[in-house]
Amino acid sequence: MSDDPALSAAADEVDEIVRPRYEDWYAGTVLDHRGGVLTVYRKPGSDLDKAVRSRVSGVKLVFKDAAMSEKSMLAQVREILADTEYWRERDIVITGGGPLNDGSGVGIMTRAGTAAEATRLSKHYDSRVVVERGTAVAGPAEPFTPSTPSPA
Repeated sequence: MSDDPALSAAADEVDEIVRPRYEDWYAGTVLDHRGGVLTVYRKPGSDLDKAVRSRVSGVKLVFKDAAMSEKSMLAQVREILADTEYWRERDIVITGGGPLNDGSGVGIMTRAGTAAEATRLSKHYDSRVVVERGTAVAGPAEPFTPSTPSPA
């Protein structure tokens, strides 16, 4: 099944609406290309739904509550990544992480990816931490070519 361009365009429009004004509420979006549904996860308490509905049309929009905003999830990921040495000393090798699109917590990649690690991290940070086995990899990029210094 190929991506629905209208759904992808609607998701881009949502991003333009929520990033500058709703960072304390917005958590993420999930696109269901097969069903033609764009689900927007947000913390309750703002007019985000109204703002999105006023500008996005042509797709089925669904709004669902989230426990955390993307902003707070990113802060938590940074905190966990800053503690990698602490966790390495306690036999958890953290290799990457990011927010969960549904705003329910953060996803952390570890070398082992065990449920026990998820439990320890969740308890330590008093928040939902989903753990999976893996290593973060950078996306495709142009090869780096150093510039040649110009003669003085």
